[in-house]
Amino acid sequence: MKRNLWAAGLVAISLLFALTVSGRELTVQGDAGYYNLNSHIDYFLDDDPTLAQALQREQWQEKHNDRVLNLGFTDQSVWLRTSLTIPEPLTRQWYLVIPYPLLEEVDLYIVRDGQQPAVYHTSRQEAENRQEQANSYQVALPLPRDLNGQVELFLRARSATALQVPLELWREDRLLGQFSLESLYWGVYFGVLFALVIYNLFLFLSLRDLAYGYYVLYIGSVSLVMLCISGVGTAWIWGGLPLLPRYALPISTALASLFALMFARSFLKWRNISSRWDHSMKIAAGLAGGLFVYTWADPIDGALFAGLLSTLVLVLLIAVGLAALKAGVAIARYFVLAWTAFALGAALYLLSVFDLLPVNLVTNHALQVGSVAELLLLSFALAHRIKDERARKLAALRKQQMAERQVRDLEMQSIEQAMHDSTTRMPNASLLNQQLQTMMSQHKRVALTLVHYPQIKDIASSMGHSLAEEVFCELMDKLNHTLARVGGVVCLESRQPAYIAIPEFGSAAFLIDLKQFEGPLEPFIAQVVGNHEVSVHAVRLPVFMNLHCGVAVAPEDGDTAEILYQHALAARDRSESSKVPVQVYNDEISDFARRRLDLLTALPPAIEAGELELYLQPQMNSTGQELVGAEILLRWHSPRFGPVPTGEVIEIAENAGLIDLLSRYIVTQAWKTMQALQERQLTITCSINLSVQNLTDSHFVPFALAGIREHAIPMNRVIFEVTETSMMHNMEAVIGSLLQIANSGCHIALDDFGTGYSSLAYLSRLPIHELKIDGCFISQMVSSQNDRGIVQNTLKLARTLNLEAVAEGVEDNNTRELLSQLSCHRQQGYLFARPMPLEKFCDWATAQHH
Repeated sequence: MKRNLWAAGLVAISLLFALTVSGRELTVQGDAGYYNLNSHIDYFLDDDPTLAQALQREQWQEKHNDRVLNLGFTDQSVWLRTSLTIPEPLTRQWYLVIPYPLLEEVDLYIVRDGQQPAVYHTSRQEAENRQEQANSYQVALPLPRDLNGQVELFLRARSATALQVPLELWREDRLLGQFSLESLYWGVYFGVLFALVIYNLFLFLSLRDLAYGYYVLYIGSVSLVMLCISGVGTAWIWGGLPLLPRYALPISTALASLFALMFARSFLKWRNISSRWDHSMKIAAGLAGGLFVYTWADPIDGALFAGLLSTLVLVLLIAVGLAALKAGVAIARYFVLAWTAFALGAALYLLSVFDLLPVNLVTNHALQVGSVAELLLLSFALAHRIKDERARKLAALRKQQMAERQVRDLEMQSIEQAMHDSTTRMPNASLLNQQLQTMMSQHKRVALTLVHYPQIKDIASSMGHSLAEEVFCELMDKLNHTLARVGGVVCLESRQPAYIAIPEFGSAAFLIDLKQFEGPLEPFIAQVVGNHEVSVHAVRLPVFMNLHCGVAVAPEDGDTAEILYQHALAARDRSESSKVPVQVYNDEISDFARRRLDLLTALPPAIEAGELELYLQPQMNSTGQELVGAEILLRWHSPRFGPVPTGEVIEIAENAGLIDLLSRYIVTQAWKTMQALQERQLTITCSINLSVQNLTDSHFVPFALAGIREHAIPMNRVIFEVTETSMMHNMEAVIGSLLQIANSGCHIALDDFGTGYSSLAYLSRLPIHELKIDGCFISQMVSSQNDRGIVQNTLKLARTLNLEAVAEGVEDNNTRELLSQLSCHRQQGYLFARPMPLEKFCDWATAQHH
């Protein structure tokens, strides 16, 4: 009974197994042409078992769906089995097709009744060597034509990349039709890539832009990747070498990543965006280079790392594009779209490789579609880049043309400025010299006239440079209009027209064609240049009072423009020194100029030799009866030149930069003189004149005060005289020096009061103790009511400000008595005594006392 039960159980199990097996069997009909075997297979993974071990294995994993068997990255082999029922012998050639070209090793065994030996065996290598593989981009293994009945197919497969084993049965004619369609598809795909390579290679060779070169290399690397993945390379290029893609795929992936990074840096002008992104790109490029080397040693892990690196590079490139887009790079939008499209396709493909998505038509071709979209978008980006470059070049060309126009304008402006005075816009000395040289080369008789208005600079110092410029411009306009109305004056520029040139601020020059001029030259020039007044802010300022004018005539006074200008300048200087308005050059002026040069040379040795002496002129009290002070004056009795006027000595020293040497000599001798007066019991004050250069020199006043202390002279007996004109130059420095003098206890006298422009404005700011009324008012006060009024009001002003008043130029008793009546504190002039040496002064003072 028990034996029967065991027998029934075994029969049931056998029937169940038979039903199960028969349920997984596939019946092959000759007219079908195609079968999908993915849902009819069992499989297992092992290191590398033999067929016998596979037949004896009892535990096989069953696969119940039609998804492609995807085992991911593994270095093991996979065995698959499936059962086929072939009712009738096959009349046409059939193939077991594995649509995954990356399988390196594939062995097919056909077994009947689960027993060895196999009735049929073939492999991928053998089929390719015998040229038995059908025209296909997949692994296609031929089945025997006489195969029929129930058979089992055992398949061993191995791959260095992801291990996928999709199984299909194809009849040869259907497989050839599929091959034709795929050939058309891949032909279009690689044709597009080839066209892009040729186009961008042409652009690279034409433009010499590295971005196009890197793009060509990138397309080449992508093409190699696609040749490996698609099987086109195996079908047409390296057939019979199934191991070649093991190295080619990770190497081409590494190169594609490297060239993509290089292209991005060049395409986006990377250094203009961010150094941080640039470092990231360099690191990724270094990893790509490392992967290239590593793959030669370990291509299996290299394929895995290639997938990870490509993912990293894609993410980095998209981030880079977004950063560039944010930074304002317009073409970055194409860049971002291109890499996003490629990333989407690559993501679908890689997810299927890592068995995270099912393998199907979409995932199989996602990488190809994404790469085409990416390459086309990048081509659009490069085309847009060419457009942008062209626009930039056109803009740069326009800027260059504009810059050239500006340069030309600047050149014209520079020429204009070089030939014209910046203040008056009148011609300057350059244009004057050109006209003068032209006339002299034509042997014309021409007079060069130089006019200087010294009070222009005085106005600039006292009232401001802007006001002085306004005065000078109005004066030159009037002079130009005056010259335009008279005959003989040469027009220097017809555009304005301009008859005068401005050699320097405060001076003017013009030419007279003496052939067209009639009458005396000197009175004509004096009348033309000396009768102008200007109105500035409703104040009328006569500017002709102190003008200096020099005239030189060619060819008599010079046969070159340089010599003529030199002689006209010498004549103008003589006009200034001789106080005449117009001076025509003559031989005497040459002698005067040579004498001035000789004096300049002789002055320093004369100072060292003690040829310069100090004279004293007495200052009397208000009644003129008592000696209260003296003014120390300089005298030079030269053995060679005779008596040299003091004004000329001072002028030479100031112009030659010798004023500091001369002034230090004067004050040193003055302290010795005052010490001698003190020793002779003459307790009087002494006045010493200071120049503007003394007051602006920060070292002179301390030197002078130190000398006073060294000679034990009471500070209140020293009076430093300064002129109003000297205070118009660098007023702040002058006031600082005067305050230093006043704080020491010395007194300060304002010399020649009433002859300047702004005396009243300075009195409230300066530490003044005395006012010295100029002799031009004192000498005429008896006979002139106006001068008497000026003196009287000046004395009232002095009393109001608690200042002492000193009258200069007292030469008669009537003047002395009138000054006494007006209560003038001190009187000085030839009425009392002329300047005299120290010994003579002491004798005179002693006689006055007795």
